[in-house]
Amino acid sequence: MSKEQFDQKYAGKKFYWGTKPSSLVKNFASLANLGQALDLGMGEGRDAIYLAQQDFSVTGVEFSETGIQKCQQRAERLGVNVNTVNKDVRDFRIAKGKYSLILLNNMFQYITKSEAHHVSQGIVSGLKKGGLVIASVFTYDDPRYGEYKKKTTELEPGTFLLMSGEVYSFYDYSELLEFFKPLRLLYYTEYDYYDTHGGKSGHWHGVAELVAMRT
Repeated sequence: MSKEQFDQKYAGKKFYWGTKPSSLVKNFASLANLGQALDLGMGEGRDAIYLAQQDFSVTGVEFSETGIQKCQQRAERLGVNVNTVNKDVRDFRIAKGKYSLILLNNMFQYITKSEAHHVSQGIVSGLKKGGLVIASVFTYDDPRYGEYKKKTTELEPGTFLLMSGEVYSFYDYSELLEFFKPLRLLYYTEYDYYDTHGGKSGHWHGVAELVAMRT
């Protein structure tokens, strides 16, 4: 999805993804040692702000200026600090051995899987010893995977070029595990859930979630 498309999604007064932190972050962030946290593709900052409230020093990377503005305004109201970087995650250089926690919450579906693999290598090297990665992606069980498979161009296995020009990726069973194989796995699950974000009518997603540690 393009920067302009995300700017449009985030233009309203309401928060497109809501303001509550994702359950994955809420359930597992406490396992990480306090320190530097990196939220890749932070959107409007719901998870970045939550991590700042838990006393992490947070950097959020987001290419939508509108998303960054909403994050900063809400963070200021809540009295916390989030360092924001207005950049595409593919162009952001992750410093080696810097982070106690790196988050990518449903970000990998917006880039090709080969690009996601490259980013994941930077994530692994960016973690401190004992640092955690918390990740979620959409899977082949997502209903849209079958729809896109029939109707759109498949750039590489699981990655589709839509009519709008945006790229969308889905992940095979255990594929996310392969991305973070160098790390010690703490948690992994795949499931389907019913979502109602952004004022849309309800729809289903297939999702995989992972928490892993650099040892």
